[in-house]
Amino acid sequence: MTIAEAKQLCIVDYLASLGHHPQYVKSNQYWYLSPLREERTPSFKVNDRLNEWYDFGAATGGDMVELGKHLYRTENVSEVLAHIERYVNTTAIPGIRGTVVAPRAVETKMQHITVVPLRHHALLSYLHSRRIDGEIGRMFCKEVHYELRKRRYFALAFGNVAGGYEVRNPYYKGCIQGKDISLVKHSRDGTQDRICVFEGFMDFLSYLTLKQTGNEEVCINAPCDYLVMNSVNNLKKALVRLQAYPIIHCYLDNDLAGQKTTETIAGMYGLRVHDEAHRYTEYKDLNDYLRGKKR
Repeated sequence: MTIAEAKQLCIVDYLASLGHHPQYVKSNQYWYLSPLREERTPSFKVNDRLNEWYDFGAATGGDMVELGKHLYRTENVSEVLAHIERYVNTTAIPGIRGTVVAPRAVETKMQHITVVPLRHHALLSYLHSRRIDGEIGRMFCKEVHYELRKRRYFALAFGNVAGGYEVRNPYYKGCIQGKDISLVKHSRDGTQDRICVFEGFMDFLSYLTLKQTGNEEVCINAPCDYLVMNSVNNLKKALVRLQAYPIIHCYLDNDLAGQKTTETIAGMYGLRVHDEAHRYTEYKDLNDYLRGKKR
């Protein structure tokens, strides 16, 4: 079995063949009691559309090969492949997935990518539709233009620490030039005592818009640095950065993934962590709160 063949095996089916079944399923997200350790509430998530897993309790995840490393307690890829092939050949597990959705496949086909200051009226209108202040959008976002299948497109671009960009418009959400967290410092002179953590940059921009209006129901009345995860799969990277902060404010989504992410951060940093999601408990996330869109 090759690495490519192993990655095409459906993780949900493979876990089922090992006797692990989801406790909760919603929108292609399968939640399990972790097969890697003992626990009482599910914190192991499989995204069946991307065929990727993430264990919030261990702050790690990946594809089928990475799962095999943890299941079979080895870093030797050849051993992992041998274990997987042996199990596939001796059980009734379904075969290789007929169609595999490769993460960020569209981005690999983009050509003639240019990043410029944000000024396109359609993108500013999109921010306005999300109730985000245009000047705040201009301050923290750029616009990216690219060619895909011989057609030209444009979108918002929000930079990350790896030099890549989170890309968003009303019809598309992705990343170019490398996925990573984003870190925004309050001051160039050093690190603040407090940091606010967001899952996506729309929530970060929503927070700044709320803060600009003097909203104290949600916002912290103190200087803060800001960390945007850009994906829960970046949690491990985020945990490293959060180590420097005495006070950590988590503004994550009011859903199971947001809850588990906050629990993981709190498990690492204890009383330093404040779960601020209760400030907008009737809303899925900060942008829905800003728009007045209740669940």
